[in-house]
Formats: sequence, structure tokens, C-alpha cells
Amino acid sequence: MIKQIPVTNDEIYELSAFAFQSPATPEQMEQKKKEKENETVWGWMEGENLAAKVHIIPLETRIHGKVMKTGGISSVATWPEYRRKGAVRKLLLHAIGEMKKEGQIISYLAPFSVPFYRKFGWEMTINEMQFTIPMDRVPRFKDTSGYVRRLKKGEESILKDVYQEYTKQYTGMLVRDDHWWEHKIFSKEQLTTVISYDDEGNADGYIRYKVRDNKMDIDEWVAVTPNSKKRLLQFIANHDSMAKEVHITLPDDDLLPLFLEEPRAKQEQEPYFMTRIVDVEAFLKMYPFLTRGNREGVYTIQVKDEVFEDNSGFYHIHFQNGSHQIEKMEAPSNRIHTTASMTIQQLAMVLLGTQTMEQLYQLDFVSGDMDKIVKLDQYIPKKRHPYLADFF
Repeated sequence: MIKQIPVTNDEIYELSAFAFQSPATPEQMEQKKKEKENETVWGWMEGENLAAKVHIIPLETRIHGKVMKTGGISSVATWPEYRRKGAVRKLLLHAIGEMKKEGQIISYLAPFSVPFYRKFGWEMTINEMQFTIPMDRVPRFKDTSGYVRRLKKGEESILKDVYQEYTKQYTGMLVRDDHWWEHKIFSKEQLTTVISYDDEGNADGYIRYKVRDNKMDIDEWVAVTPNSKKRLLQFIANHDSMAKEVHITLPDDDLLPLFLEEPRAKQEQEPYFMTRIVDVEAFLKMYPFLTRGNREGVYTIQVKDEVFEDNSGFYHIHFQNGSHQIEKMEAPSNRIHTTASMTIQQLAMVLLGTQTMEQLYQLDFVSGDMDKIVKLDQYIPKKRHPYLADFF
């Protein structure tokens, strides 16, 4: 039986501590309860016992500039004696339905197993690049105008403003609310924060970092402008007496190597987060297609969602007069030609900008009319790869 569990229930945290091998002190457990007070927890009950659980975090993400309600799936766990009995499957199906009710039209999760979550409609869409750079290879930009300084207590709003500006460069990033900043960002201990300013005194970047055991670890890197990137690199280079190397995690399409005189530093691309479209019709209606003024076009895509059948069907997209209209059909009439057929997973990759429809067609992941697929691709924003600077 599925039941909503109060976030104050200790059983939730006992299961998480066991499943993720992260025991918590009573003080840490109370802090966790505050952190998760906005979450909805669904549990699978065996009698009076909590057997498995899933958390839904209410979030907002910026998708090609459009802010969309998002459901974050986290803390999925089962006690060993109840595993492989389908409890998590039932909870995930329930969670998809609940997210749709709440208007959370897409969902994110960090997978313990990509194949497992693919079965439920999630797909890898967000990667990250992990750089390990010897300190003597970090470039110096001594002549760059502007300055950096450490963050003072009470200046946290500066970071919020800079981060918000940074999110406009990418698709997929969180719109962090005050609760997130307090419990997910500022709660991290032993981090030093420095802010980059241009020559007019405008904040345009920051890093949060620590130095330990001859290593400089950048916990968060935000650079809005090329000059802010140069200032922050110069600041990092100034730690050459304290650290032998620096670790930075950046978007997988970041151009940091172009700034390095010797770019052959260690670079590891890592799959990071998966995305699922929860409500295809609502997502397509809200999606910021490039309507290109008065350019008119009519396309029909078939979407297959084997797990959440409400999404399966044919979606007629009409671009006209700088806007678009969406009509869902169970089956197209004989006079309507299907442009492309794809799964819910492939649709997520296309609309977040991970892959183009044409690329997936060439790999036989998408079928349809090649000429019209190329034309439909032109309506889909392609700026930067999706990126997420947070974890849950």
C-alpha cells in the first residue's frame, strides 16, 4: 500500500541512513528534517512497516529561458528484506502521477542505475566535465581589469543575483529559492567564497572553494563573462603556494581549455542527471520554440510512453504568426503525415538540447520524414548543452 509519510517521521531518515550508508547524529537528523520540509514523501507499506520510499522535491528549472515547475526525485530506498518485490516500481509510477497533479511537467533525478530509471521514462540529458589541472598550468591574467574579494557576512544576495544571471546562459538549471540557498548552498561548511567584479564594480562571477592536502577543490564556479572567468582563474593561480592542483566541475561544453596554454589537463566527462517529461502536452504548450516571426509550419510527432500512457499519442504542432498551437490526437487522420516517431526518453533529449532530432534519426532512435525532421529541428533552441550546478 502506498501512503504519504510526514517528513518529520524518523523512519524516513533511518532508511536513508542505512541505504546510503550515511548515519546521522540526532542533530543532523533534525537539520535534515528542516532541509526536507518542502518535500513530499511517499512510502510503500508492508503492514505497519515502511518498506520503501521516494521523495518528490518541488523545484523550478529554466528550460531555454522559460521557468517550469519541476519534480526532483530523490532518496529512493528500500529495506533489503523488501527488495525486488516491485515496491519502487509502484512508487515511481505513483510519483509520476502526483507530479502531474502538481503541475510539475518535467522531472529530474540523479540515477544509481541509468538502465533502471530508463525503464520508467527518464533519460540521461545532463553531463558534466571534471577538470583536474596542475596549479602551474592554471593561466595567469594579471592585466584583466576589475577585482575579486571575499564575500562578507550579510552579502549573500550578491551571489543569488550573479547565479540568476548565470542560469540564463544554460538550459536546465535550478531557479534556487531562499530555502534552497539556506539548506543546500550556505549550509556547506569550511568553504571560502570570493566574488568577481568588473571595472565598474558590478559582480559578474564567484567561486566557493576549499584547500586541503595540497588540493584546491572548487565547490561551485559561476562566471557570467569572459573577464570574470579570467579573474577567477588568476585568483586560483594565486594559490600556487598552497595547492599543487585544482579540481573544477563545469558544464560539459565549457570552453575552459581554450584559456589554458597547455590544455592537456585531466578532463573527465561524467553522466550526471536524468530527465523525464511528466506531461508531454503541457510541456509542448509551454516550450519556447523558435517560432521565427511569421514563419508557418505544421508538424506531427508521435510519442510513445510505455510507463505513463497518458503521454502516448500524436501531437500536432502548428507554428503561425510567431506562436505555436498544440493539439493531441489518439491517432492522426489519413491526411495528416507523421513527421517523427520517438519515445518519451528521446523527446526529453531533443527538447532539452542534448541531441537534435536529426542526430537521433541518423542513429535509428527516431523514425520519420528526414526532410521534415530537419525543418522541425530549426524550431528547437540550440545554445548550450543542458547544465545543472546542484545535486539532490
